[in-house]
Amino acid sequence: MTKEVFRLGLLAVVLAFALPVQAQQQTKVYRIGVLMLNRLDRPHIKAFRDGLEKAGYVEGKNLLLNMEQRKNVDDLRSIAKMFVEEKCDLIVANGTVETRIAQQETTEIPIVFMPASAPVQAGFVKSLAHPGTNLTGLTYYADFRESGKQLEIFKQAVPSLRRVTMLIDGGVLQPVDAPSLALVRKVAAHIGIKLMEISVNSLSEAERVVSSLSRHDSDGIHVTCTSVFSNLKKIGAISKQKKIPLYGCSTVHVDEDGALFTYAPDLYQMGLRGAWYVDRILKGARAQDMPVENPRKFELVINLKTAEAIGIKIPPEVLQRADKVIR
Repeated sequence: MTKEVFRLGLLAVVLAFALPVQAQQQTKVYRIGVLMLNRLDRPHIKAFRDGLEKAGYVEGKNLLLNMEQRKNVDDLRSIAKMFVEEKCDLIVANGTVETRIAQQETTEIPIVFMPASAPVQAGFVKSLAHPGTNLTGLTYYADFRESGKQLEIFKQAVPSLRRVTMLIDGGVLQPVDAPSLALVRKVAAHIGIKLMEISVNSLSEAERVVSSLSRHDSDGIHVTCTSVFSNLKKIGAISKQKKIPLYGCSTVHVDEDGALFTYAPDLYQMGLRGAWYVDRILKGARAQDMPVENPRKFELVINLKTAEAIGIKIPPEVLQRADKVIR
């Protein structure tokens, strides 16, 4: 009896040590590759990480997150190939260009875009409700009318606006924003604004264009919201020096880069929703079955410090409508 009890006790001790080790060995470590140009210090990137952490993912423990800043499209292509070769569990594409590159590399690995413009028109998904491909995620705007509304608010904030230099990303792999641009042109004609469209292939080229402008040439600067223009620090500094108001694509552009205002989605909430998509897919959901989400909220953010620096007085009725005013 004593020997039997001893054997049972010894077995219990062995199992007590073996089970945790076995459980540890069986812990799934997910590999996620993130494709993005330029800056990492964006609200939706922080929110994305926060959302993954809240869902139980710990970097270095059950999550390997490859998230490095890339400076050009060729770098993105090479890193996308690496993600596929390493058989990542999922790829996150931080923009339309990044989504196109990821799509060209794989039809098997799930891709979450965060965000992409006009995903149906771009051919990323068959429809917003039923993607039908290995891609899903979030769009930048609910519909093309939002892009026209940006110009309308620009005119309301700066009533003297007559000539707007519009910087267009000529490096986009597919002209998915053509309907958006057509609507901006229509709105511009309706509210009496002359658009001076300039296509650029890089941020440095855009910075050179802005450096060449003067208040005699342009009353305002508008940029298309693609990855190329994710960092507007230099353009913001130049536009303030030349006293030309600048439209920003995000709160970061207004809060940190010197843009006068933005009317754009809440990026932090967008990042949280991106993490939600990733969590669902890693737990077994199929990208092709997960509807694409439109932004839940747009924010009007105005920087009064920039307005004062460039000598512009924002009308009180516009300030009253703002979700956030930076003083």
